[in-house]
Amino acid sequence: MHDSTNDTDTAGETIETGDGTDGAELDGLAVETAVERVRAREPDRDPETVRAALSFAAADGVVGRDALGESLKLTSKVLTTAETRVELAEIALDDARAAAEDAPDLPTVEARLDGFEAEVAAVADRAAALGEELQSVVDDREDPAARFAVADGLRRVDERARAVQRTADEIQFDLEDFERWLGDHAVRVRELGEDVDALATSLDDLATAADAIEAAVADDPEAAGRDPDDPARVWFDATLSHRATGLTVADLRAELDDLQTWADRAGADPVDDGGLDDLAGRLDDLDRRREGLGDRLDAVAEPEWTDRFGEAVAAVESGLADCEPPVDWGVVGSVLEEHRDGLESGA
Repeated sequence: MHDSTNDTDTAGETIETGDGTDGAELDGLAVETAVERVRAREPDRDPETVRAALSFAAADGVVGRDALGESLKLTSKVLTTAETRVELAEIALDDARAAAEDAPDLPTVEARLDGFEAEVAAVADRAAALGEELQSVVDDREDPAARFAVADGLRRVDERARAVQRTADEIQFDLEDFERWLGDHAVRVRELGEDVDALATSLDDLATAADAIEAAVADDPEAAGRDPDDPARVWFDATLSHRATGLTVADLRAELDDLQTWADRAGADPVDDGGLDDLAGRLDDLDRRREGLGDRLDAVAEPEWTDRFGEAVAAVESGLADCEPPVDWGVVGSVLEEHRDGLESGA
């Protein structure tokens, strides 16, 4: 055994065991005493994490081999449940593929199906990795010196398996919603309307930010000069949000066009109130509002702000330049997060 124990929650990390003497001495100890023993050897460990791990090796508050064996059985069941939920998500994906065969060959349909395929593949990979991780934990279960390491390994597998189960369930529910979307024009129109509502809310937030920036500069320009980070940082963040809303408008317009093509081919009911024509008009209005907010952000920007954040804004523009409908929002989120992280760190 090694003389140190690694304690991170990174998926798939190898679990190292502690030294033999301390590990063996955990058997028969009350959990709280065992927590103190582990932390005496490794003071950087979080006590709640140690306590949670030792609960997998304890019965009636006492650490021991038999309790660890029972926890192994329970964790195996949790993992089996997660694997079953992944299989159900895969079945739901097959059903969605079959349903999509009756839909027109449109980018909106293809993009949604591609997204689900990627999500199912990712959660299936996570489940498979957990099976291997559990086996590596099981290999040391009879070694008293590895008591804590095995218990902590079971904790990790249990937590990750439950997370896999939740993700697989969410994907399955989303796929069922997707099938309803495929089969009902009114559902497609309603969901697009909800997305347009969300865009309107985003623009409300952007307008609030623009108001705050203008007020900060107009009410006390000397204070703004003394502490430029407040309005400058709000301006930078708002500028990134404004860029993202432009992609949202483009994405919604593309989906609207696809739904109109779909409706024309199927002879669907136009859904008079809040239908596609109404949504097209709302999108036009919101796009004009978005452009106006962009003009306000440009007008209020101080030279110091553009000097400081100009390169970051240009980098965002470059990173998003190839994003076209159907927009990959994962890419958009990654680009924005990268540069907002730089904002938080004072870059």
